[in-house]
Amino acid sequence: MKEISVPIKPDSEGYLDRECPSEPCLFLFKIHGDDWSNIVRDEEVFCPSCGHVAPAKSWYPRAQVEAARDYALGTITNSMNKAMRADAAASKRRQNRNSFLSITLDVKGRRDAMLVPVVAAEPMRLRTSCEDCGCRYSYVGAAYFCPSCGTNSASHTFSQTLNTIRTAAGLGETLRNTLGPDEAEVMIRTLLEKAIQDTVMSFQRLNEQLYERQSGKTARRNVFQKLDAGSDLWKAEIGHAYVDLIGQAKLDQLKIYFQQRHLLAHQQGIVDQDYIDRSGDKTYAAGQRLLIRDFAVREFADLIEELSHELTKKVGP
Repeated sequence: MKEISVPIKPDSEGYLDRECPSEPCLFLFKIHGDDWSNIVRDEEVFCPSCGHVAPAKSWYPRAQVEAARDYALGTITNSMNKAMRADAAASKRRQNRNSFLSITLDVKGRRDAMLVPVVAAEPMRLRTSCEDCGCRYSYVGAAYFCPSCGTNSASHTFSQTLNTIRTAAGLGETLRNTLGPDEAEVMIRTLLEKAIQDTVMSFQRLNEQLYERQSGKTARRNVFQKLDAGSDLWKAEIGHAYVDLIGQAKLDQLKIYFQQRHLLAHQQGIVDQDYIDRSGDKTYAAGQRLLIRDFAVREFADLIEELSHELTKKVGP
């Protein structure tokens, strides 16, 4: 059996593409090549998004695996082609030019196999490093766990995720200048809607960690995706509800964004009467679809950051 070594090169900044092997997740991220070799353990790697744990050999992106298979197949094919070309040349040399019958062998096939580095589906804009082990990694959107040691630093991740969200909100002009008009608008809409959902998820993760640190208990699942339920939980724990921290006007605006996130996550953004009643948003009629603007994404991030900052001050060390 012949083993074929497939070269996998890092990107221009030294990062390697990785993908969560858990089918429900398949989160794409990057990790610095030096840290992958020197810090990450062979026995376990953690998904930055879902926390799934698997051996290091399980994290190659599917697209990269397919490219590696093509490379290996090309290498085998090239090796066979070279051998057959050599046989064909030897056969030609053995032919008697004056003979009645002449047999010529001609071998066709691809010459050289080349492995093109797999590029992540989205640019990995956010670079970070673990506060505990120092592992450097990169991702798009929201991530919660260090891929090397599994540390979940929600406060560190929260601030970086908000920075990414604000960056996404400002990409409209760049996309319009580089893509076709239809493709650009679809991409912009997708980024802005994802930013709304990532803002809620990051707020939820931060609250879960703060609540566990404060109370020593684990909050019930997804409670902090709902403003009223999360506020009531904190009121019972520390004596302060969300309205006490940021005031009614800002809380009312947050309720609209949280309800919009619910529509995007569960109803493809289609407005119903329940949304109108719960959010108090009268700018839509039932049956319409949400339209997310870049300024709204930035406002949502600012409000969430202010609420989280005030809440963190009230939670004990």
